[in-house]
Amino acid sequence: MSTSSSLKPAPPFELEKLFDKIRQLDVHTPQGVAGLLAKESTFVFNYGDVEPDAAVSLTMPVRRKSYSSGALMNIFAMNRPEGYLRYIIEEKLARFGTPSDMFLLFLAGRNQIGRLTYALHGETVPEGEGERLDELLSSPSGQLFERLVSKYALGSGISGVQPKTVVPLVSDAPASATTLDAHAALPLTTVIVKAEGDDYAGVARNEFLCMSVAREAGFEVPDFWLSNDGLLFVMARFDRAPDGTALGFEDMSVLTGNDKYRGSYEMIARAVEVYTGADFRAQSIRLFERVALSCFLRDGDAHMKNIGIVYADPTGPRRLAPIYDVVCTGIYPLLDGRMALNLNKSKVFPVPAQLVAYGERLGLKRAEAEAILLRIDQAFETVAERFSHDDRYKTDDLLAQIRDVIRRTGAIPVARAKRPAFRLP
Repeated sequence: MSTSSSLKPAPPFELEKLFDKIRQLDVHTPQGVAGLLAKESTFVFNYGDVEPDAAVSLTMPVRRKSYSSGALMNIFAMNRPEGYLRYIIEEKLARFGTPSDMFLLFLAGRNQIGRLTYALHGETVPEGEGERLDELLSSPSGQLFERLVSKYALGSGISGVQPKTVVPLVSDAPASATTLDAHAALPLTTVIVKAEGDDYAGVARNEFLCMSVAREAGFEVPDFWLSNDGLLFVMARFDRAPDGTALGFEDMSVLTGNDKYRGSYEMIARAVEVYTGADFRAQSIRLFERVALSCFLRDGDAHMKNIGIVYADPTGPRRLAPIYDVVCTGIYPLLDGRMALNLNKSKVFPVPAQLVAYGERLGLKRAEAEAILLRIDQAFETVAERFSHDDRYKTDDLLAQIRDVIRRTGAIPVARAKRPAFRLP
């Protein structure tokens, strides 16, 4: 079934007319209208007459029986705004009251992370004309981000506490080889734009460095960029195929039913095994890469929502999403210096021997796990050396802080030659 007629642009809507009055929404997948989400005394979702490939979630296969829950189902709640974005949205809507989950889903509409979109018959959310990627990277970031948030925040279906928004790109803007990274896989239709908050100095450059380490190590990452002034981190959608087709995406909170800071990396491994099946061997290696990277970089925010599974068809092959949202949180004194989830029943960052043991529990050979740790170590040294010559990293001691946290002594190193040992407290 085509979505063209049901998602046909309609006259602009009035916020006050719809605020807190939406009781049902059509839920679309690339196959068309999958079913109807309704808010009655509980939330209820009913599939229409659709095939299994129209499933809205791996946890909600197509069936005749209704799905009912007192709280919004996890797959729909996955991208509920948090932190800064939630504050901005509520501030913009303060004169109407507190927005309901159904109203927020409607506002985000087509801009959710993943392949689901939401529509209300006869109504559509006005969309901005889009931005040019080269201008996002070259404009002064402070006023630019305020304008982007003001323009696009209401339509951003994206979670997380860091200031961020989903920004559409103008479709006729050519990629400039001199402006954009050679890794750019166009066509890009939307990007995720993150800015520095008041609490975490240098976080945009921090994330750019950490993601650069992941790419240097040969791990799968989305395309990403850092603005010329170092204050905006811009990332391509990790839930889009190279041709721009929407992919299904479900984070580990959806797949395990756990809040983002509850659970363990062992629990994630079990979910990956359940939902990737025959491909678990390859995906277990990728999971180890993700966990090892966060441990090496002292990323204490690798929680359930920062690891997920992507697929083109819920009945077909599934794999871990590219690596995203990696930051060295160890440099921020406001944070507790621990991992987001348990590993071997502890949130204390593991020494390399413990990480290798985790890899072996995933089915990796010891040599495979140690080789991945070595790749991360070497990638960090390469990126740190490269960035030491980047003017955006010369304004303060951010690089030195990250290096100090990573190279802090007191751990049992993985045996290796020539380079300094990979050490984690």
